[in-house]
Amino acid sequence: MAETPPRRRRQVAVLLAGYLAYTVGLVVAAGSQPTGYEISIYRATPVLFWLGSAVGLIAAIAVGLSATATTLRSRLALLLGALIGISVAILPTIRDYYYYGPGDALSYLGWTRLIAEGSLNPVNFLYPGIHSIAVVLTSVTGLPPRRTLQLVVPVFMSLYVLFTALCVTRIAARSKAAAVGTFFALLFLPINNIHTYIFPYPTSAAIYFTPFALYLLLRYVGERDTLVTVRGYDVVTPLGLLLTLAGVAAILIHPQSGSNVLLLIGAGFGLQLLARLYGRFWPTDRLTSHRSLGPQTAVVGLFFALWIPRFNRATGTVGAVINGLLYGANPGNEISTVSSSLSTLGSGIGEIFVKIFFVSAVLSVVAGAVMLWAVAGRLDERYPDRNSLLRYVAFGFVPVFVLFGLFYITSVTRQPFRYLGFMMVFVTVLTAVAVTDGIPYSPSLSTRHWQAALAVALVFMLVPQAMILHKSPYMYKGSDHVPETYYDGYTTSFDQRDPDVYFAGPRGGPRRYVDAYYGTTGTDYTPGGRHFPGKEAMIPFSVFGRNTTEYYSRCRYVPLTSSDYEREVGLYDGFRYSAESFRSFRQNPDVSRVQTNGDYRLYFVRGADCGR
Repeated sequence: MAETPPRRRRQVAVLLAGYLAYTVGLVVAAGSQPTGYEISIYRATPVLFWLGSAVGLIAAIAVGLSATATTLRSRLALLLGALIGISVAILPTIRDYYYYGPGDALSYLGWTRLIAEGSLNPVNFLYPGIHSIAVVLTSVTGLPPRRTLQLVVPVFMSLYVLFTALCVTRIAARSKAAAVGTFFALLFLPINNIHTYIFPYPTSAAIYFTPFALYLLLRYVGERDTLVTVRGYDVVTPLGLLLTLAGVAAILIHPQSGSNVLLLIGAGFGLQLLARLYGRFWPTDRLTSHRSLGPQTAVVGLFFALWIPRFNRATGTVGAVINGLLYGANPGNEISTVSSSLSTLGSGIGEIFVKIFFVSAVLSVVAGAVMLWAVAGRLDERYPDRNSLLRYVAFGFVPVFVLFGLFYITSVTRQPFRYLGFMMVFVTVLTAVAVTDGIPYSPSLSTRHWQAALAVALVFMLVPQAMILHKSPYMYKGSDHVPETYYDGYTTSFDQRDPDVYFAGPRGGPRRYVDAYYGTTGTDYTPGGRHFPGKEAMIPFSVFGRNTTEYYSRCRYVPLTSSDYEREVGLYDGFRYSAESFRSFRQNPDVSRVQTNGDYRLYFVRGADCGR
């Protein structure tokens, strides 16, 4: 479509309206700080933020898909879309949550504090990546580790969005690649809240980092930059060196997820060997002229081989997989348990699957078709560079898919969903390329109709994906919000407790807060709170209430937070712990409240053998 002056003015006006709406919504959201635990950040965030984000996103999509790719308007549209997408993802930081992530993220906070204090050497830590970055940010900004650890999230998410778009631009043959790649990246397909999350989490960070490594690979194999040459052979090149460092960095961020980058590089090298051995199958392919990935595969592989065996935690996972293969496993057990619980709540696995994976499943079908066509040599041979780069992506997908199946078969808890998250990086890139270039079939729609259809499709995909970025009742889960009252309540309890009295609580003891306060509980690192009494002790469903004192022979501390009640009674309708059991527990004459700040309460339970 021609870039006429009236059309340019309309695009500028739309962009101005979009930026204004987004800015107003962002300011309102930043001013709505939480006053207590929020079980759903979606409901707690002012409606004006969602309206402003919706207007801004529609404006960004409209201008981004219609403006000429090289214009400032197009770039401003993509920037607006990226800002909105990342803002939705980091809403907890924007709204000044004290901390976000009551599970693993609290343990990572403890490790970060230990590194900052000098009590933990990062070299002796399995995945020091995000923790070391947070410590550096603490040193530079003076902010506490709980703040800087949360700031690591938007840094890696920005890398993900930027380099996903650049990967699509590098591969695709048509001009709208940057816009399509950016908006598809904003779907954040790798996040499933089963084993990949939006809070500080090394696995997620390694996945966010992957498009950077993929982009370096795609650039390295096809370009002829040279830094050092010996007898006519490239020894070191800037892109090759960066790719090697990216592979090492991914392993330091998280070895398991980072090893997928090693597999990506290794699969690319394997593809190059196949092309040299069986080049007749791809007569017009350019793989044989590409720079070898052998050096990067060797160096990153050597680093992985030297780093991993030093840690019992990593070798233990390998042992669990081997044990599952040798002696069998039942991957359906956990699914069956979850399905039964959801049925009691009036839902089911089917509903949860649709909410979390429907968009991913649809796009995976498209990505699968592109991979098959690329490997089979059925793509349009007018674009040989694109086709050869697509084969690198397709081959890189294979080992990750195999590992996904391996972990599923061996039923190593929720590990398969880590690999599923990583696979979604490939799905995002491949689908965006397919949409840009019309793969496997050339688009029959006119440019205007293609833009309109894609804009509508993006809106219909972005909305449900935004709903699963954060845990909420929409997914039958409580929010990951950690208010200051909770953290202060637990730390005060730890400071003033009787060291001989054990802790216990609904669904488990205060393990994560112990990790955050004392340090890790793992044997690979410092002792920290490893021997904290009752840190993982759960009060059984059947005894919580008036039977608690008869169940325990020793005295117990039982911390209860407002989220415990909201989750168990409000969200789960008393499925495990009922309102009556909470009431009976509080009214039990042998249960005394010894600490409270409103949101956090600590109770002292007198057991049969500890005096009345």
